[in-house]
Amino acid sequence: MTVTAFEGPAGTGKTHSLMEQLAGAVERNALASHERVLALTFMHGSRRRLDSRLREIEALSRRFQASTLDSFAWRLCQRWRSLARSLGHAIPSEGNFDLTCSLAAALLARPAVSAWVCASYPFIVVDEAQDLSTERSMMIQEAAVACHVLLAFDEFQCLNPTLRPIPIQTWLPEFCEPVKLDTCRRTEDAELLEAARAVRDGRSVDRDGRSFKLAVTPGRPQFAATYLANFIAWRRGGNVAVLTPARRGFATNIVDLVRARPLGKSRNGPFPIEWENSDAAERDALWEGLAMPANCNVSDALAHLEPHSHLPAVKSSMEWIGRQRRVLGTDEFTANEIQRQIDRGLAARRHYGSRARTEYSAMTIHQAKNREFDHVVIIWPYTVPSDDEQKRRLLYNALTRARRSCLVLVQAQKLADAPPFVGEAVVA
Repeated sequence: MTVTAFEGPAGTGKTHSLMEQLAGAVERNALASHERVLALTFMHGSRRRLDSRLREIEALSRRFQASTLDSFAWRLCQRWRSLARSLGHAIPSEGNFDLTCSLAAALLARPAVSAWVCASYPFIVVDEAQDLSTERSMMIQEAAVACHVLLAFDEFQCLNPTLRPIPIQTWLPEFCEPVKLDTCRRTEDAELLEAARAVRDGRSVDRDGRSFKLAVTPGRPQFAATYLANFIAWRRGGNVAVLTPARRGFATNIVDLVRARPLGKSRNGPFPIEWENSDAAERDALWEGLAMPANCNVSDALAHLEPHSHLPAVKSSMEWIGRQRRVLGTDEFTANEIQRQIDRGLAARRHYGSRARTEYSAMTIHQAKNREFDHVVIIWPYTVPSDDEQKRRLLYNALTRARRSCLVLVQAQKLADAPPFVGEAVVA
């Protein structure tokens, strides 16, 4: 059918434009009783935010489904598994996301499958499309042949070097010319806007403003921790996010100090900054704590799970074990079977749950993508990965999360005298 695309820097309202365009399309072409809008993203965090935005469109009356591309691909492959096998395709295992998306793209290329998807989802919304791999991009390309696809992207916000140039740009020109957005909606602060433009353009940043400031903090972490504690104490309201490209070492030590005690002459702190854990880290930590043997009977399995039964994923796994014994008479379970059930429980929480909002939070720059905070502190350690281009993208993604102010704490002077804080012409 057609593709409508929006392209623009961070904060220019790409998601807002998607919602506006979708609302108008639904008002002009009302959904039938069996139709829904399908909203797709790569990450669960983006999916949750997209779900929230779609709830605000009155014309939809909540007739939509927000999902990750991986989840949609898995459902599609299961629904059409007989067709896939008849075409010579093997059905990938549940956790093999790339192969699942590749098979889903192949199925969507079949007219019967694309027509079936279009009958259920005449409108498909794709946010953060710069993060899509080749397999996931192919899914959207094939779906666009039958459905009306609305997507938003910004190539410069792609933080995965292996995806550059971003795959959607290989086929998007055949469908449409993206609408260019350039007016920032996230903030009106001139210093924040200029700092973002400078990093994006590869120019040197102005380091000593009121709302954007860079501070070199060599030596012991306590120096940088005092900066952070004072920044939080003097911020004049609003939430604070501590962002870093590399969590371990310098950043962790700083946050630990601010959490532990008052700092500096002003004795500011402590402040309860909470680190956000990635889904994989949370899963691994939980599984390690369970210490489940390779094989166990029902009693042993429940005994290992019981201390963690307050966690929904563990509780649902215990209920599953009970059902297996009652219905099938199963009394022996492997660790892999139990782990698979816990993974499903965690996936369900990611799909339907939401993160608790905290006044003080800390996370990696990747975790902060597509989010916004009143105040942002960026901790820039020696361990920043990759080349100058990647550093510019990381810094840009971090500082454009800020609405009111941003402080950058750099571990050493030589880091501050190099990209992404200094333009390439200055370095040369």
